[in-house]
Amino acid sequence: MRLYALAAATLVGAALSFPLAAHASVPLAASASVPLAAKADVAPVTGEVCEDATGTTVVVDFTDLGGDVEAGCAADSVGMTGLQALDAAGFEVTPVETGGLTAICRIDDQPSGSEALTVEGQDYTEACEEFPPAGAYWSYYVAEDGGAWEYAQTGADASEVVPGGYEGWRFQLNQSLESAPNPAFDPANPPTPTAPESDEDAEASGDSGDDGVSPVVWVVVGAGVVVVIGLGVAASRRRSSEDG
Repeated sequence: MRLYALAAATLVGAALSFPLAAHASVPLAASASVPLAAKADVAPVTGEVCEDATGTTVVVDFTDLGGDVEAGCAADSVGMTGLQALDAAGFEVTPVETGGLTAICRIDDQPSGSEALTVEGQDYTEACEEFPPAGAYWSYYVAEDGGAWEYAQTGADASEVVPGGYEGWRFQLNQSLESAPNPAFDPANPPTPTAPESDEDAEASGDSGDDGVSPVVWVVVGAGVVVVIGLGVAASRRRSSEDG
C-alpha cells in the first residue's frame, strides 16, 4: 500500500471537476518535481533541527490551522521514507484510506475531528473517512541542504529522504493552487528553533523562592526574630538581677 501526498499538480482537475461534498482530492502518484510558485514568509519555529548531515529535518507548518511552525530531527535517516522520517521526528500521523490508496489526514491530531473548518464557504469537519477536500489538505515538500522547497515527486511512503536535507508539510486551507504557500521555513537559511515550554517549565517559572517570597524578605524576618530573642534574654537577666 502506497501512502500518497496531495500536490497542486494533481489537484487542478479535482478542484475544477468535483464539489466540496465529494471530497475532491486526488492523491499524488508519480509526477515530475514541481517547484513551488508561492514562497511563504519565514516564521518562528519551535522544536529542533538536525545538527549534522546524518539526519533529516522535518518541518510541519500548522499556520492555516492557527498553530505554529514546528521542526523535528529524524536522526540517522539513511534509507528512511518520508513517512518514517515524519514519525521519527516526533510527529503523530493519522492516515485515511479510500479505494486502496492512503493519504495523510492529520498530523498531531490536526485538523481536529471535533472542530469545523470553513472550506469554500461551508463548514467541514475532518472525519478521516475519505480523502480530504482540495481546500483542506496536507501538502508535502522536499528540499536539499541549502536548497528550496519543491513538491514531492512521490508519496511519503515511497520517497526516500535525503540525509542533511529537509522534509516539509503544510496544511493548506482555502489556498488557491497558484498561490498555495510552502512551509514558512527557509531550508537555505534555517532558523534556530526555540524549545516549547513544558508544563514543568511553566510551573518552575511561576515559583520564585519559597512560595514566591523573596529571599531578602526571609533575611529581614530572621534578623527581626534574632533581635526579639536578644531583647527577651536581656530583659530576663535584668529582672533576675533586680530580684537578687
